[in-house]
Amino acid sequence: MIAKILTSFTDGFTYIKKHPQLLMTLLLIVIIPVAFLFSGQQFLEAGRENQERLERERIGLLQDLFVSVLTTSGYNEEIIQQEILKITELNPDIREFRILKESGNDITIIASLTEEEISKVVENPRIYTIANSRPDETIISRDIQDNQRFWLSTRLSRSENNENFYIYTRTSLEHIDTLFSDKIKTAYYWLIGILIVIIFLVIRHVRLIDYSYLYSETKKANEMKDLFTNMIAHELRTPLTSMRGYASLIREKDSATDEIKGFAERIEESSGRLLLIVNDLLDVARIQSGRLSIKSEKVNIKKLIDSVLEAQVFLAKEKNIKIISEDIKDDIYIQGDEKRLYQAFTNLVSNSVKYTKSGTISLNVDEKHDRIEVRVKDTGMGMSAENQKNLFAPFFRIETIETKEVVGTGLGMWITKQLIELMQGSIAVESIKGVGTHIVVTLPK
Repeated sequence: MIAKILTSFTDGFTYIKKHPQLLMTLLLIVIIPVAFLFSGQQFLEAGRENQERLERERIGLLQDLFVSVLTTSGYNEEIIQQEILKITELNPDIREFRILKESGNDITIIASLTEEEISKVVENPRIYTIANSRPDETIISRDIQDNQRFWLSTRLSRSENNENFYIYTRTSLEHIDTLFSDKIKTAYYWLIGILIVIIFLVIRHVRLIDYSYLYSETKKANEMKDLFTNMIAHELRTPLTSMRGYASLIREKDSATDEIKGFAERIEESSGRLLLIVNDLLDVARIQSGRLSIKSEKVNIKKLIDSVLEAQVFLAKEKNIKIISEDIKDDIYIQGDEKRLYQAFTNLVSNSVKYTKSGTISLNVDEKHDRIEVRVKDTGMGMSAENQKNLFAPFFRIETIETKEVVGTGLGMWITKQLIELMQGSIAVESIKGVGTHIVVTLPK
């Protein structure tokens, strides 16, 4: 039995640990009622203290009034008794009311709410003679009897003959206690209502916790995926670069046979393609994690395009493709990251070379107010409207008989779109199947 309880407790603790929102909700269930009770208790205590202060003042005022009654009546016992009955009728909280006279060492009751005790000598005179310590004040103390609270008040009144008379009252606090007891009950009813609302919200919240937990786990998995991709990509770049270097050395060695040089050339080409894939994966991981840094600098568009075309011209010549730039002005500048712009336009031009069997690839630049439009045009195979919609999706590749020999990951256009948009630009495609494709890039001037 104990083992089952411990297992349940452990399982519950593990569940709460995995769902911190639930722990916060459970804490709220405790904190809100405790805060409500604490603040309510503070208000009730303040109210009780104010009420008791008013009661003490009222008792003191009553004692002062009765001193005047004694004086004006000439300490007439008959008049005093009548006044006691009148006052207690108006103040039902007064349970005991006595007027006592000190004669030598004895103190005798001369008037009382309880008529049977009139003329009796009290056995404990100290509770009355304490008023001698402060002759002009009412001495009030608290007493508890049968779980009820009372105010005991004593006041000295001295006659012209220097005779000591004592006014004694015993006032119940039952009505105050009843009032505040009702208030406390009301506060508890409100607390129960609040708890019901909180429990209802907790039930609804618990239903959402699993979705939040799944989202958190998915986010962690994506972060781990990005970390893994980064790690693998970085680890692959070094050996791939070395492979290309050694393959180049073998190819350039005079003593190597033509067959060996051919093998080295294939190794160099394959490792180069693999390095491009690794670089694409690294860019994807950086973009998705938001860690790709973009500079904002002034870039000469003509110089940028000339350097891109210069790098692609040899690959184009192998396919008898002519690459040209259409009269781009020297004084046109765009705002962006030169390195990333070079990467984006290289992707676009190399993509055009891949999907163009022969013909022309041209680039032209138009100024449009505060924007610059760069258009990459080719006379390649073109694409359907459906393929145009998906062109910038990650890992998308046009699957036809004509494109089956074209190698790639399908990430180049997606990366290009992300880079252009990070530089506050836009990219679009215009294409007719069998005629050619225009890629239109718009960037800030």
